[in-house]
Formats: sequence, structure tokens, C-alpha cells
Amino acid sequence: MMEGKKKFVIFAHSGTYDKLYQIVTLAITAASMGREAYIFLFFWALKRFVNEEFDAARLSAEFGEEGSRLSKRMQDINPISLKEILHEVRMCGNLKIYACTAAVKLMELEESVVKSRVDDILGLTTLLEIARGAETQLFI
Repeated sequence: MMEGKKKFVIFAHSGTYDKLYQIVTLAITAASMGREAYIFLFFWALKRFVNEEFDAARLSAEFGEEGSRLSKRMQDINPISLKEILHEVRMCGNLKIYACTAAVKLMELEESVVKSRVDDILGLTTLLEIARGAETQLFI
């Protein structure tokens, strides 16, 4: 952990595209503002991150015609994929992504694949220790 920086923590649970979009954009914005940003992955958010399913087309299926229109607007406004943006910001070092040990087992994910997509797989006690003193904690 980086000393003296304000911490921004997201407990990411949902895997719907609109919430993934919010998780990623909030985390990368906080990191780019110099915050020590963390995404803790659980359940469907974990599964989407591990499978790198950040495609805006998923919004269409989840929300019908309205989702299709929103998906197109999102792509027009920012044609760079969430996956690309996330990768670039992670390279700067201010953003760490951790998977919950129990969630990896519950979602029946291959541990080696998960480890290739996140900074580490950690238990709840460690995640809560990292989150301690965070200026911002969100559950999405």
C-alpha cells in the first residue's frame, strides 16, 4: 500500500455491463487523480473480469432496445474499450485489482486464470485490512 495517499475502494459484485462500466470508470478516475484505488472482485463482477467480458454489446442483451441505444452512445463517446483503459491505468501502479478467495471457488474459476487477470487472490480479512481507513468505499 502507498502511504499518504487517499484510498478509494470498490467492492464489485455485479456483472451487468452498466455496473462494470461504473466500476471501471470510477476506479480509473480515482487512480488518475492520484488516489490509491482498489477493486475487490466478487461473484459476477469477478467472472466478467476474469473472462475479460467488458463488451458494451452485453448492455444490449441485458436492457433490450434501450440498452442497444445506450451501448451505441457509450461507444461513440469513448471508442476505447474498458479493457484497454483498465490496462493502461493499471500500468501506472495506482490501481490494484484483487479477487476474493471464496468467490473464486464459488464461481468455479480456475485459480491460475484468475491470477493472470488480477493482482492477487485474497481472503476477506486481508481485503478489509486494505480497505481500512479508505476515504471512499463503494459496493457495486
